Amino acid sequence: MKKNANEIVLIPIKGLISSELVSPIPFFGPDIAPLSYITEKIEEAVKKETVKAIIFEIDSPGGSPLPCKDLSKTIKKIKIPTIAWIREYATSGAYWVASACKKIVADQLSIVGSIGAMSIRPDFSEFMKKIGIDIKTITSGQFKGLGLPYIKSSDEENELIKNILDEVQQSFIQEVAENRKLTEEVIKEISQGKIYSGKEAHKLGLVDHLGGKEEAIELAKKEANIEEYVITDVSQIKEKKKESLAEKLFKHFIFKE
Repeated sequence: MKKNANEIVLIPIKGLISSELVSPIPFFGPDIAPLSYITEKIEEAVKKETVKAIIFEIDSPGGSPLPCKDLSKTIKKIKIPTIAWIREYATSGAYWVASACKKIVADQLSIVGSIGAMSIRPDFSEFMKKIGIDIKTITSGQFKGLGLPYIKSSDEENELIKNILDEVQQSFIQEVAENRKLTEEVIKEISQGKIYSGKEAHKLGLVDHLGGKEEAIELAKKEANIEEYVITDVSQIKEKKKESLAEKLFKHFIFKE
């Protein structure tokens, strides 16, 4: 790279956005985009005077609300132009993150949206009964056993979870509305978890430009007001994925000679 050359930094956000590198689903979990790694690369980029713009290459289904919110806040504080380049998809919390960028580029066939929140709770209670296992649970409070997969959830527990999801949903709507300069009413119309093609998202104002990497770079050049530049492509994580306790036990008992 030429000394003092203008840089456009490309930072990938690929996989489930999480606080940790450990997959929440053992053995077959999705790729992880850890908040700490992404934040570290952002900090490295903004410290360099030669960096004039950052492109976030997003290919993610979202993730946990808190890391998505924290990453969004971090991106909004960046003083230089930020471009979200949506590849295959940016849904749920990943779109929350994309909306924090100054501009969003997506392909016509990219999948965008799914603005909302959900909770998944497996229920094995009937299965346990069928195979003759009866589990007794003693708790210190009404909601202490909330989320246990072998106990059928009560109406009160479901209502509690629904209230929490509604709070997350409201924060999501407010943030996206502010970031995209759309009214809350417009966001509410598209906040039922529906997904959109890049083309539809562009019409709705969820995406600024249709295109790919070249269009994202051209937009970064324009926003940064530069002509000559070099692309600094931040490598994907090379660090070995940390294994959860469940994964270690699985390998120990299944592959033990």
